[in-house]
Amino acid sequence: MSGRFSLYVHIPYCQAKCSYCDFNSYAATTWPEDAYADALLAELRHRVAEPPFAAAGVATIFFGGGTPSLFRPRTIERLLTGIAATCPVAADAEITLEANPGTVERARLADFRRAGIRRLSFGIQSFHSDLLATLGRLHGPDDARAAIDAARVAGFDDLNLDLIFAVPGETRTQWEADVAEIVRFRPEHVSAYNLTYEPGTPFHTLRARGALAPLGDEDELWMYQHARRALAAAGYAHYEISNFAQPGHEARHNRSYWRGVDYLGLGAGAHSYAHLPAWGRRWSNERIPERYIAAAGRGDPTASAETLTFDTAAAEFVVLGLREMRGIEPAAFAARFGRPLEEIHPEIAALRADGLLVERAGRLALSERGLLLADSIFTRLV
Repeated sequence: MSGRFSLYVHIPYCQAKCSYCDFNSYAATTWPEDAYADALLAELRHRVAEPPFAAAGVATIFFGGGTPSLFRPRTIERLLTGIAATCPVAADAEITLEANPGTVERARLADFRRAGIRRLSFGIQSFHSDLLATLGRLHGPDDARAAIDAARVAGFDDLNLDLIFAVPGETRTQWEADVAEIVRFRPEHVSAYNLTYEPGTPFHTLRARGALAPLGDEDELWMYQHARRALAAAGYAHYEISNFAQPGHEARHNRSYWRGVDYLGLGAGAHSYAHLPAWGRRWSNERIPERYIAAAGRGDPTASAETLTFDTAAAEFVVLGLREMRGIEPAAFAARFGRPLEEIHPEIAALRADGLLVERAGRLALSERGLLLADSIFTRLV
């Protein structure tokens, strides 16, 4: 085995598409499950025939979407069996399935567990019916609670729960209650994201028309800071801008993105990254599921590809690395790019002088104030 990579498997089908979602997903009542699984395994065989994935092992597997929990457990088991038959999977591999409350129940979750899923990620978003309705979620608060309880009964001891804050109309009291309820469930991992208005989504259009009023900046900042305080008090380490974990339960798959590890994305619209040749390359697949299935069957579903330049790779090293609270190691940057960090990014000196970046244990990281201005800092670095 020459190395390890992370494997992302995209399942694009949903029962309904949320108004804020800009992922490559499609609302459907039926889907070509077997044909899509065939295409995923065909693409995998094609990709692992070439470096850097040839002879490399799989460190993490993440089934994302869409709503992967809509697929039958036996289909997920078939995919995991096919992956293991095609390339070595590490004995301690983190294997995650995204699931929406309301699409799973105890027996189904137990079947996913037997199929080989080791970690579940639930899109809870909120425990308030009015906020879930605003977001376009199909599940209710009791569905979320039942799904979490069912996951524990099914034997899952590695659980991530997603929350969204700064939803139009949300109050600070509601957010306090959501965070408190999450803490009571004691998941191993929590992701807390502020609502964003991505181009191409209904929320973006409604906001532009004035038909949807975003929450004010002060409320959004208060909610973020409250989540940080409350989760820290409950024993969760804030290890990435939007992610919190109990010790030893950081999301290894997502961490591979922030640290520039090779990752292979299978499925409609999936993205991949390889550090070779030169400064790296990335590519994405056909987005429309039917086109993806046909293209994968012919051998190569790639829709677009890019070879990274020195400048792009150097910028991404810094921006992605700064997402983690531990920050980046200047010596590692110099080893990768052959020149000192501040020679390539002279703007870092000004960011340090402004107190937005600080040095901790030989690493460069966002300060407390920098954390709150991360997006504008990243814009200056690219």
